[in-house]
This record gives sequence, C-alpha cells and structure tokens, in this order.
Amino acid sequence: MDNVIASIRTHFDIKDKSLEILVSHLSRLNVPKKTKLIQPDRTDKNIYFVEKGIARAYTILDGREVTSWFSKEGDLLYSTKSFHGPVSGYETETVQILEDSVLYYMAIDQLEMLCRCDADIANWMRYVHQKAFVEMERRLINRFYLSAEKRYEDFMANHSKLMQRVNLGYIASYLGISHVTLCALRK
Repeated sequence: MDNVIASIRTHFDIKDKSLEILVSHLSRLNVPKKTKLIQPDRTDKNIYFVEKGIARAYTILDGREVTSWFSKEGDLLYSTKSFHGPVSGYETETVQILEDSVLYYMAIDQLEMLCRCDADIANWMRYVHQKAFVEMERRLINRFYLSAEKRYEDFMANHSKLMQRVNLGYIASYLGISHVTLCALRK
C-alpha cells in the first residue's frame, strides 16, 4: 500500500490517525490486464486506489471509444455515475485495466461516512476533487485553444511516462487527435 499512502501524503498533509482510519477500510484487489472493472450496465459502488498498474476511463461517442482519463500508481479511480449519481454523457463510461494491477478499494458509502466523521479525510477528498476539476478545466482549455502539437507537448510535459505504458490509440483519443497525427508529432 506504499504508493497509495505516499500519494495521499504527497498531495495533502493528512494526520496520521486519519490516514490510519482511511487505510484500515481498504481491501486489496488484484486485477488482470484488459479487465473492464467498471461497465456501463452495472453500478459500481466502490472507489479504488491504484497501488500498481494503470487504468483508463472511456465513453462511446459515435461508435468510437473516447478516453477521458488515466489512473496510475497513487491515483483514484471510480465510476462517475456511482460517485456523483446519473450524469448526462456518462451512460457508457467504462474503466478498463491496462496492466496487471493491484488496487485497494472501499465502498463509496463507507468513504462518505468517513468524510462525515473525520474532517481531515473530508478535506483530503475535497482536495482530490479540486485537483481533478483543475485538471479537467486545463484539458478543456487546451482542447479549445491549443493546436494538436501543443496538446501533445503538454501531455509529454505532464504525463510522459504514460507513453511507454499506454496504447498510442488511447493517448490520441485522450488528446482529441488521430493516431496518425500522434505518430507524426512523435517524430
């Protein structure tokens, strides 16, 4: 659980007692590569912490898979519709495991109860959501105002290690460019 704990501590100054409480509610799950952990036809009531491995979320738009995010060691992953309730546009959201992975998980209801009982855990969760919002806002602005080349440069500046671990088609989809364009930019 080292990567999960290190990520929480790196990004937020959580008290030891609060971290112990949070960690005590986590259960380990080994997930093989290519598993569709979260599927559109099922509600997943868990939040997952990535200890080892990588996952991506995607939705189906016009018959194509469009990658919306990646989670790697230390990151969280969950179903948007399970965590936030039904949200238009997330009806086909799928979370796929891209490498053999080790996850820790807890029920979303359990996390919400911990947030009500422990201000440090609640503030950590608020921080996690703020960070995700800022990242999505930055990506949205990049999509509207930056060229494909600049979006690729931004991706490399912030997520270069994903290039060796993730299918290029998924990265192209994430960047909103074609696979051909991504290959040209890489050269």
